[in-house]
Order: sequence, then C-alpha cells, then structure tokens
Amino acid sequence: MASDIIAKAKKEGRVYLTESESKLLLKEAGIATNEMELAMSRDEAVSISKKMGYPVVLKVVSNDILHKTDVGGVKLGLDSGDEVASAYDEMMALLKQKAANAVIDGVSVQRMAHPGVEV
Repeated sequence: MASDIIAKAKKEGRVYLTESESKLLLKEAGIATNEMELAMSRDEAVSISKKMGYPVVLKVVSNDILHKTDVGGVKLGLDSGDEVASAYDEMMALLKQKAANAVIDGVSVQRMAHPGVEV
C-alpha cells in the first residue's frame, strides 16, 4: 500500500503527500493517528461531526493547497452542528477568495486532538 500511495503522488507530479495519504502510511507503520472522514457538502460535514462527537476540526482537502491555514482552510474546536455548518460556509467563502483556482476535493472532518506534539 505504501508504494501505491507514493507512486500515485509521483505520477501526479507531487513532491508531498496529502494528510490522508500520510495518515495511511503512518497507520501501515503501526503509528496511531486520529480518524478522519471526507465530507463533500455542508450537510455531510454536519452529519459526520454528529456521528464522531464534538469537538471536531474541519480541514480543506485539495492537492492544490499545501498550507491550509494560510487560505482559511482549517477550522478548530467546533462544538455543535450549527458551528460546523457555519465554519464550512465560512471556509468555502474564504477559499473562493484566497484559492480561487484550487480544486477542492472536500473537507476532512476529524475529532479535535488533545494537545501534544504536531508532526
């Protein structure tokens, strides 16, 4: 699986892996990471977040956006479906302004991680 992930990135001319690809490699190596699900719409993000439990984080998923925070593509500490819906809408509006040409593959919904070392 690791070789498939790396081969795909190379075939696409990328010199980095997406967060989801990186997490798959870490999982394959026996390193625990937080689970994530891809949402393709605001309603789906709300549904996934309710299923996961709060608080959650939303992160844009796009091969065109390496530094998500720089373009408003990360929303932290969301504690309700209403907050997730609002954050999703705000994120999409910011992305239209700051990354208009980026192809958006969806939004990653993840449980908010406890403080620790970020890699």
